[in-house]
Amino acid sequence: MRLKSAVLLTAICLGVVIGWSPPAAAQETSVTAGAGGIFPPGTTFSGVPINGLQSGYGVEITSTSAIGQFCTVLVGVNALGLQQNIVIQGTASSGSRTAANIATFSGTCSVNLGDGTPPTPGVPFTATITTDANDQGSIGLVIGLTTLPNAVVSAGSMTIK
Repeated sequence: MRLKSAVLLTAICLGVVIGWSPPAAAQETSVTAGAGGIFPPGTTFSGVPINGLQSGYGVEITSTSAIGQFCTVLVGVNALGLQQNIVIQGTASSGSRTAANIATFSGTCSVNLGDGTPPTPGVPFTATITTDANDQGSIGLVIGLTTLPNAVVSAGSMTIK
């Protein structure tokens, strides 16, 4: 019995001395951005050709949930050749961090097509954020049933910590 107690006490002390920390999955992840990006040619959303986005968000992801706000403006051109801003505003409720530079979060959002019709509430969304060494990278979006190609971030910054 003394041997088991001594081994247990040694293991606990060693853990304290070497600075044991809980597994990474139990830690929080912070995802933030104030960024602008470019979509590949031919990208459309709800029939509107879009060429870029402006995105801002702050989301905290834990092992069981996520909380935070997400806002993206899809910048497009309507049939008259005028700029049309499609505003997507949402609240994150779940998420994960699959690598040091990749985080995904999802929830529900409202979609305002910017064409004078009322916004559509309760639309599911998923955002996949991939950062690079310059705190840029790409933003992947799924809005409702529409999967957009990744937008390459060309302005601003994004962080995953």
